[in-house]
Amino acid sequence: MSIPSFTRGAMAAMLLGCSLASAQSTDQLPGFDLERLDANTGRGTALVGNGELMVPGGMSLSLLGHYQRLPLVLNDGEQDLAVVRDRATALLSASYGVLPWLELGAQVPFVLWQQGDDPNTVGLSALAAQGMGTPVLQARLGLLSRRQRQPVDLSADLGVGLPVGTGLALAGDEGPRFHARLVVGTLLGSLQPSLEAGVLFRPTILLGTAEENAVRQGATSEVRLGAALSTTGNGLRGELGLRATLVPQSAQVSMDLLGGVRFPLLVGLDAFVMGGPGLGGALGTPRFRMLLGVSFRSEPPPRISFIDEHVDREFQLSLATPKPPERDDRIRPAGTWELMSVTRDDPQGTSDVRTQREPPRPYQPGPQERLVMRGELHFTQGSSELQGVVPLLDQAVLRLSELPKGGTLIIEGHADTEGTDSSNMIMSLRRAQAVRRYLLDQGVPATQVRIRGFGSDWPVSARPATEQERQLNRRAEVLLITEAPAPLTTQAPAP
Repeated sequence: MSIPSFTRGAMAAMLLGCSLASAQSTDQLPGFDLERLDANTGRGTALVGNGELMVPGGMSLSLLGHYQRLPLVLNDGEQDLAVVRDRATALLSASYGVLPWLELGAQVPFVLWQQGDDPNTVGLSALAAQGMGTPVLQARLGLLSRRQRQPVDLSADLGVGLPVGTGLALAGDEGPRFHARLVVGTLLGSLQPSLEAGVLFRPTILLGTAEENAVRQGATSEVRLGAALSTTGNGLRGELGLRATLVPQSAQVSMDLLGGVRFPLLVGLDAFVMGGPGLGGALGTPRFRMLLGVSFRSEPPPRISFIDEHVDREFQLSLATPKPPERDDRIRPAGTWELMSVTRDDPQGTSDVRTQREPPRPYQPGPQERLVMRGELHFTQGSSELQGVVPLLDQAVLRLSELPKGGTLIIEGHADTEGTDSSNMIMSLRRAQAVRRYLLDQGVPATQVRIRGFGSDWPVSARPATEQERQLNRRAEVLLITEAPAPLTTQAPAP
């Protein structure tokens, strides 16, 4: 494939002043990092983050395999030389949530194998087939967060690339490199779009050309842009990513468009595959890329510092305008955000103006429902936080995904009698919210999770005497409900 005329000068720069006719000795290409594609650590797609940080104590690990076709083709104006025809690399990356506004990450790439045309024909020595790439250390700072009821997630990424890569394998620069970028993302229904923009500062590599006393830039600082669109859910998910690189000094633009899918293997463990073409004449832009990898993510639910705005509004309105008593003795299913109690008339039918109010009752499956599993989570006094991985909830997510007709997870929060009625109601809701957040982070759709808060109205131990008994009352009950199978009926034959 011929190289466009406006890029041939940069391609010829790689010949280091060695013309095809006069090459009598072998020279080594100067060491620089040929890779132009940055992978994402933490939340988001494989290519672009979504601006959301890992919660404190959360951890993400990924292992990525990367194949490139024709990432480095040189041209002296007469013929092409595929210095690197095929290249396979691996990338190990990790990130960890330190603070609500700080996430730390690291990436270590490796060149596993590469091959190309014989460079001796143009006076260049062969490249190393394997080597270590440029390790990158990164800090991600949270600026805006949808967890704090802000419209988008916005983060700033600052990173440094260490100059320890193998230059003979075109996997490392001669000096340190730095990058800074902004990443923004949000959620639009079942779609999650994100954008990023940043700059990469790296050592400038000047390469000689076949023209006497002429030099060209082989590697220099760049402006990098990215966009991604992914679907959400707990099954097969799609990802589409676009990355563009602009070299201001030479006005060169290169792009990579990759699309693929991500699917769960186990709870917290996903596999993904992506592929697509590369466009442009910048060094390191292949004709085609393919990514294949696995990622693991484990996060505790974030600290709940507020009640959902919808819940808070309904709760305040309910306190200001109590509901009139209702004549309803049935145990009815709970609404998603039901807060106030169901009222009943005095069973004795007295003529007293006051009516006896009875708190709402815990959920009881109806005749058309089947209880798949039930469990309890306990909390420390005054806390609504879940500590690390919760096997009960992971099991609930797994059982939910196995139900052929789907199901509903009902979360009922409870508190002890240490506080006031209002504070106990709020605490019970926060505990239910923490469980809900954990389930959503594991990919459960929000439409399949319903929560209720009971305050201290339904204790396990009515008169707790020990701390263990009081902790039994500080709980969240988890119920997995599905549709009951239709009963088998037999019809007697007509006489």
